[in-house]
Amino acid sequence: MISELLVNDEKTGPAPAALMSLNMLIETEGRNYTPAEYSAWLEEAGFRHIETVWFDAPGANGAVIGRKP
Repeated sequence: MISELLVNDEKTGPAPAALMSLNMLIETEGRNYTPAEYSAWLEEAGFRHIETVWFDAPGANGAVIGRKP
């Protein structure tokens, strides 16, 4: 389970996630990632039944959940 401030697959929002991603690009070498990116990495690592659950909480707006057989 990856709980994160996720940007949408178009990388245009939601606003808090897009702004945090921009800040990370300026201040570090990283950025916020999309559910599709996390899903691809989880699948590559052998996880299955991958789903994204969206919610509203401080510091996170979703979780990407996968199960390893």
